[in-house]
Amino acid sequence: MTTPAQDPLDAPTAALAAAVLEVARHVEDGPPPAPRLFALARGAELIAASPALAAPLGAEGEGAHDDLHLTPIDLDEGAAPSGPSGGQEDPLAALEKVQWPDMAAGAAIACDLAPAAWSVRDGEQSAGGAAPPSGRVSRVVVAALGDGTTWSAVHRGDEDGYVLGAALPPEISEALVQTLQSGN
Repeated sequence: MTTPAQDPLDAPTAALAAAVLEVARHVEDGPPPAPRLFALARGAELIAASPALAAPLGAEGEGAHDDLHLTPIDLDEGAAPSGPSGGQEDPLAALEKVQWPDMAAGAAIACDLAPAAWSVRDGEQSAGGAAPPSGRVSRVVVAALGDGTTWSAVHRGDEDGYVLGAALPPEISEALVQTLQSGN
């Protein structure tokens, strides 16, 4: 008999990782995010505040009574691209302007990054961290909780699957945490 491998993530990080993958699936086939912002609300708190949300959130299913489950709320749903570049904006500039709703326990940002926009911290690449993609735009989803916990998913162009990690694009991860901690 074998024993199941221990999950290397603690419960709050695993909940954040699940929210990142949900956002990634939501934006993966659409046009390039410009970037798209998501508030991450606790599912149980949403249902407590608005019982009418119980059915759409699956009151008997996932997230209904789980205090850690995070429900992504697309703050840009239906927003038309604006500006001269068709809505493409530097993700750090977008984060400078964001104001998260009061119910946000965390936040996520989805954007496309050109290879020149990538940076890797010293030692990350050799330690198995994500190397900057060569010549391809990458779809990136970064999420954070107010306590500084972060998780990221990177889809590299035409490759299948995602590269996952705590802070793959470090500047975006740090800026996202700052927006949550400063109360912006």
